[in-house]
Amino acid sequence: MHAMVVVATMVSSLGLRAQWISFGTEAGAAPVWVTGNYRILGQASTRQGSFQEKPPDLWRAEINPTLAIYGLPITANLLVSSEQRDVRQQINAFSVTLDPEAIKRIVSQRASRALESYIQSEAGDLLNNYNAVKDSLAQYDPERLKELEQYKQLQEMRELANGDVTNYTGILQQMGLMTDVENVMQQLPTIGVGTVFPTFSPLTLSGARVSGGWGDWNPGSVFYIAGVGGTTQRPLQRVDSMRVDTTVYTTLDNSDFGRTLYGGRIGYGKPQGTHVIFTGMYAYDDAQSLALPDSGVALTPQRNYITGVSLRLDLLPGVWSVEGELNGSITEGDQNAPRFGTPDVPEFLLNMVDSSASTYLDWAATGSMTINLRETNTRISAKGRRIGAGYSALGVPNLRKDYIRYDIRADQRLWKRQLALSAFIRHDQDNLAAIKRATSTLSSIGGSLGLNVRGWPYFRVGYSPYTQQSDSQDTLLQYKNQIDVITGAVGYAYRISGLGANTNLTLSIQDAETKHHANDYTVTTVNLMQSVSLRIPLTLNAGVGFIEQTAAQTSSTTYTIDVGAAYSALDWLSVNGGSTLALDQVNGTRAGYFLSALVRLGDYADIDIRAEHNIFKELGIPPLYGGSYSENIFRITIGKIW
Repeated sequence: MHAMVVVATMVSSLGLRAQWISFGTEAGAAPVWVTGNYRILGQASTRQGSFQEKPPDLWRAEINPTLAIYGLPITANLLVSSEQRDVRQQINAFSVTLDPEAIKRIVSQRASRALESYIQSEAGDLLNNYNAVKDSLAQYDPERLKELEQYKQLQEMRELANGDVTNYTGILQQMGLMTDVENVMQQLPTIGVGTVFPTFSPLTLSGARVSGGWGDWNPGSVFYIAGVGGTTQRPLQRVDSMRVDTTVYTTLDNSDFGRTLYGGRIGYGKPQGTHVIFTGMYAYDDAQSLALPDSGVALTPQRNYITGVSLRLDLLPGVWSVEGELNGSITEGDQNAPRFGTPDVPEFLLNMVDSSASTYLDWAATGSMTINLRETNTRISAKGRRIGAGYSALGVPNLRKDYIRYDIRADQRLWKRQLALSAFIRHDQDNLAAIKRATSTLSSIGGSLGLNVRGWPYFRVGYSPYTQQSDSQDTLLQYKNQIDVITGAVGYAYRISGLGANTNLTLSIQDAETKHHANDYTVTTVNLMQSVSLRIPLTLNAGVGFIEQTAAQTSSTTYTIDVGAAYSALDWLSVNGGSTLALDQVNGTRAGYFLSALVRLGDYADIDIRAEHNIFKELGIPPLYGGSYSENIFRITIGKIW
């Protein structure tokens, strides 16, 4: 009797827990729900990659759970890795975010599942014939028309708004896909603290790691405000060796000053829609955070100011849009450089602009226009970008500067979308400030054709010629390269005696003509691939190919062979393996073998195990420079999205 009471109590407790807590995006509604993902990776190798700092043995663990308590979403992000080292910037990261975007993602997934279920039902055909049936339904079946129009809006949300629920909350609540609490919570500001990766725009803040905090808020998609503050890199003094011929030098240029960044945005509208937003950024290096020699080091502490405005207009929503961004930057290249002084200018103004001998300023701008005519399956886009030689953004790592680019592209689908045509024009030019000895340009005009008739082989072909040239007055620096790239592919999926088969043939030709034909070359690549799916859950695939390279003085031919197999033993287990071989009498032989297995443990974990062996026998490159070697790599990945 006592045991029955205990069991009943446990069952009651579990039932209560199930009522209060839901796990995963597909779980039922509950006051508390948990969703997110995790991933654990481990690798062991017998060799470190050539010219790499990445260790041969490593592990990484990341978990990104979202906990919603009565609709209030809190997301945590944790990354820990054995690659963390004192000789490089931080890799480990942790942050906590008030994350209303999680609510939007969950609701969008619900709506997508509901739409797919409707499409697969008998009524789903009505969506494809909406204009033809709406008048008839309005007269004879108004309730069916009401349902059809609801799902028509879900389809619009997915295709035109990319799943953004902001402007569809009314219909989502009406269909029971969004609760009142979720509607309130998805309008909260996003606030993150810890290690965050905010994005303002590609020209101001993008890709930078910020240890601090950030937030943005767009109530009603009318008013927008965002801010960020924190450090983007820690002080790092690193002494490396550099070999020039047979002499070894030491360098500290891979060191980093501690860097702090602050930024803000304010404006009207929605960042992904119609808007006008003003941006300000300030980043500076702590000149006292690093002790460097007075000479022989190019690294200097910098300071950077950016101000700008971005604009987007959806002139015809889903059809015609224009957008652009204009920014100016003032950069002090060396905080230790001499400063100017004059009694005619107040000292506080000189301090604001950092009147240093190393100060420079420039501007950058982007602009684009897109026309998308769904009725005729036509899409036209035009883009332009200009980034001055003196423009700097310390919040955008590896920003390419000193060039102007124009892109125009047109895509057209015909014959019930079975025929695809595209054409493009592109032009690049550098040396905008005329401070280099020569100006380089890149021009290209090309196009492609694709034919995909149902029940017939597909066919694709493309042609892209490129012209690179320099106008240098020095004949030694002059060059003009004409590069023609031709690609083609044909394939067919068919059945043989009940077996599924797929045959694909690809071709690529790259032909380059250089000045005086001194460095002309041609690379031709052909690959033939075949796969067969047997009646048992086994797929076999094989491929052969060759790569022919010819240059002014040398030529070589590489033959490749690839074979593999994939077997799905059970719903929770699949295994695949294969090998690749490349034979080249001039450059050497390369071979590789691998075996992997994927184990699915329900809603808890997907375990991917892979082992591979690679052999490289390079004839022209000695082992010291990454030539001949063999390696074994074992990798295991455990993860799940729930």
